[in-house]
Amino acid sequence: MTNKLLATMLAIITFINIANTQVKNESKDSLIVKPELFNSLKKAEPGDIESGTPMMLDPSTTPMYYENFVLIKEGDFIKIMMSGDYIPEPYINSNKVVKAFLFRKATDLEKEQMKQMQSNMQNPGQNKSELIGSEAFPFSVKDIYGNKYSLEKLKGKVIVINFWFVECKPCVMEIPELNDLVEKYKGKEVVFLGFATNEKTKIVSFLKTKTFKYKIIAEGSKVAGLYNVNSYPTHIIIDANSVISYYITGLGPTTVNDLDKTIESLLK
Repeated sequence: MTNKLLATMLAIITFINIANTQVKNESKDSLIVKPELFNSLKKAEPGDIESGTPMMLDPSTTPMYYENFVLIKEGDFIKIMMSGDYIPEPYINSNKVVKAFLFRKATDLEKEQMKQMQSNMQNPGQNKSELIGSEAFPFSVKDIYGNKYSLEKLKGKVIVINFWFVECKPCVMEIPELNDLVEKYKGKEVVFLGFATNEKTKIVSFLKTKTFKYKIIAEGSKVAGLYNVNSYPTHIIIDANSVISYYITGLGPTTVNDLDKTIESLLK
């Protein structure tokens, strides 16, 4: 997967989560027949999808359609994503679980917004957050092995946080490099926490075939919401005084190196 495609996918996912743009787009063709799937679904409205809930665009697991309800083939999906001409609108069931996406034509304003987001993803150093420099939000959690961690008890240490989920391909791609960071700072006053949105059973199953050396916390969507996480992966570094020193979203070519430099500077 190229950096450009990865950035485009992350930008669109971010756009769905952050903007949740609602454009009234009723079909003018009364002869269009909707797939039976849509009879039990509705288009997600603002507030239907909780902040921090991951949405991975993958036609092999979630069906995707054009506005005329023609199914998008996997071979065409990448071209659509790269074009930046479409906005995927999530459709949810009664439990507010995303079950399908309908791709509609993006407005000129939305195209410009996505281009800016894509630029940020490709240049992670520019992707800053207003939370940098502010006091970290308190949390008290247990990892999948029952070990307890809280912001209060970790004060005095550098806290490196990764928000991720098992189905997130960019999240999984960066794990080996993140493991190298854990090894480099072993024995130092640094704690690595991985807040996954998945339930514990899925994470345990994942870790049977993939090593992740962070302390993994299951069902971390609540904490993700506290830190305004709307796209994955997201990395946050909290200094020894519980102040947010670093915040970055997306997987870029220098992401892990930037994490490393920030940790080093905070330990001096």
